[in-house]
Amino acid sequence: MSERAELDSESLSSRVVAAGVVELSVRGETPAHAGEIRRACNDAMEAVESDVLGTVSEAEVSRTLNELEADGVVEGARDTTSATGKGRPSYRLVPPADAIHAALADDDRTTGLAERIDSLDS
Repeated sequence: MSERAELDSESLSSRVVAAGVVELSVRGETPAHAGEIRRACNDAMEAVESDVLGTVSEAEVSRTLNELEADGVVEGARDTTSATGKGRPSYRLVPPADAIHAALADDDRTTGLAERIDSLDS
């Protein structure tokens, strides 16, 4: 993992949401909407038994995805197949997944999430 994404200034919730998008990306499940990303984040936090953050709501994930999009970490696109015509934005990573993984592995608060992502590659 030679490349590293710039997440140094990101909050813990931003790192957790980025980890959720990485996990979905590694599994080939991106682009994904906020509800899917929230589920991935909460499953991961539960799996690594983290008491640092707890769980995240879909509203928190949506807000954080907007911030990550502004920072160039994720890219959003509207789904035009919605019944109402508005569509839900779906997100995918902009930098390579291993670049985000490296930033997560370097932060003691998110090392467990990085290890979980490692286990998906096996």
